Amino acid sequence: MRSLADTRVLTGAGAAALITGIACWPRIAMWTARPGPVWFLVLLLLWVAFVLWSFVLGWHRQYAGLPPLALPRAPRLWAFATVWGLAECAWLCLMVDPSLRAIRPGEYPASWQGWLGGSLFTLALDPLFLCFAPFAFFIRLSRRQSTAAALTIMFGVFVQFLKLGSSPALPERWLVVALMTTPVLAGFVSVYLYLKGGTWLVWWVALLTQLRLLPALLH
Repeated sequence: MRSLADTRVLTGAGAAALITGIACWPRIAMWTARPGPVWFLVLLLLWVAFVLWSFVLGWHRQYAGLPPLALPRAPRLWAFATVWGLAECAWLCLMVDPSLRAIRPGEYPASWQGWLGGSLFTLALDPLFLCFAPFAFFIRLSRRQSTAAALTIMFGVFVQFLKLGSSPALPERWLVVALMTTPVLAGFVSVYLYLKGGTWLVWWVALLTQLRLLPALLH
């Protein structure tokens, strides 16, 4: 736990949490059904982001041996991330989005402002919550990359299971299978890219998956 109290970790986590909060602000401001005042949600988000980034900056390099924010220079990693991102976009567009849009229309943007706010929110929070911080936490506990990777993927599946349980109506069985398969495949590749090249490759894939929503706005 001493790593979390290091001055550099605290400073870096504070700066990263501030950037995360700024990126998430448009989505929070447009959230009409928010359960509390904006200032409370923003403060809560900043605190959660600070804790999650403390895990990443305090434990990832120490136990995984790679600076999490280092920019990868290997073209093959960027090529692999791009191919995977495009493949994931195709999978979502063909197998998930058409049916899921009818069940959860609120998860899909209806305007350019909604897309921008939602994309910034997704890029800032989803990889941090589903990949970066869980992996740092689990590798701190297990001291083994394989164990931490498996637990991180299982955490993503658990979050997807909770989302399905909170839906007002359960989707068809084949869609449930598709939705539960997605975090397994995406989690495996995200952890692989994260270990090989850090956060930037995971953010790049997340950006590609958000770009798939733009064609619907053009029509």
